[in-house]
Amino acid sequence: MASPFICLYCGQEKQQSESSLEHAIPQFMGGNCAPKIFQLTNVCTTCNNRLGLWVDAAYAKSWFITNSLAEAARLLCTKPDDPGLPLRCIGPAQIPNLVVPEGHVAEHWIGPSGETVTWIRPHDERMDGYTGGNPIDTKKKSSVAYIFPVSENPGKWELGFRSFHRALEKRKARKILAAAIREHNGNEVDPTILGFNSPTTEEAGNREAIRAAIYAGNIPVRVAVDTKFDLRFMCKLALGVGYSLFGDVFLTQPTTAEARKGVWPPGDGTTSAIRGMSTFSAVDASFAYLAGYPGAVTIFVMRTGPSWMMSVSINEKLPLVIELGPSSMTSHHVNVEEGYALLLFPYRDSFVALTVAELIAHKSGVMRNAALEKIDAIRAAASQFDVQLANDV
Repeated sequence: MASPFICLYCGQEKQQSESSLEHAIPQFMGGNCAPKIFQLTNVCTTCNNRLGLWVDAAYAKSWFITNSLAEAARLLCTKPDDPGLPLRCIGPAQIPNLVVPEGHVAEHWIGPSGETVTWIRPHDERMDGYTGGNPIDTKKKSSVAYIFPVSENPGKWELGFRSFHRALEKRKARKILAAAIREHNGNEVDPTILGFNSPTTEEAGNREAIRAAIYAGNIPVRVAVDTKFDLRFMCKLALGVGYSLFGDVFLTQPTTAEARKGVWPPGDGTTSAIRGMSTFSAVDASFAYLAGYPGAVTIFVMRTGPSWMMSVSINEKLPLVIELGPSSMTSHHVNVEEGYALLLFPYRDSFVALTVAELIAHKSGVMRNAALEKIDAIRAAASQFDVQLANDV
């Protein structure tokens, strides 16, 4: 009979039948392509499911992170037939004459070339600060999304359509094209061939209401912000990364107990005493630049005085910092003197692992890193594509 295990996140003893595969680094950050050391099995199914919805999603779907990941992806898109860029969220909108069913909300998004996307989706008040709403509901409950192209340029609308379809591919959504696409001979293309739905009478009316609001320049939006959106996530990520890099010795540290308390706050009113800086308090732009990389989700682990500290940034912005444990911990994954840096590029499904010293040396031009030079070449091509796309009418 398989031995029980202690769940990394809740600290409770569980049977092997309750074990689940966990990405220590969540998939939205590039966890699918991270090194295998970040794939864990000492996590129970309950923690995996509940923390994915209430902790990972609270961070990933916050307005700041959603749009930062979209901005990072833009730096790595090189051609119109790329898979499609993440849309940028503006927020829930109030559009005159728009029919929004009870229990739904109209959310305003922007495509890569400025396309207007209005998504009428189910609304869960518990997740008012989640861009895109409850991810479980939007997979199961019907919604309608409208896209308004801004250009007749084939490159722009191809990238816009790809991005629109990619954003909704796992959603139970009807897709309405608010434009006519014509062939060279002038014949109109059936939108269903392009993956869109034929609009119902109500959808046609909504399409016109959105069009009128666009022409009037009147789409007021609001953004709900939870100022503590990242606190539980910081502790969860510290547990996953700390165990992945330092192994069993990490589990014996007081910081591990405090991180668990941060993930699952006790009901007695006490809070975690783990040290760190949340996204809104770590406002030093120079630090974010040092601890990050353009287009990347960067995880940066360094020994600072008596502790190992981890910082996380997205596209050289929005840094957070948290303590992993005492500097006496050792690992064959982490260089004691030069630290550890993992650069994840979710849009390209790739990563680069190196020391912090090597990262800084590359960024300063002192010593180039071959893997990062390949990323830099992609960024250069993406920059040229961006300029070309902007100049095309």
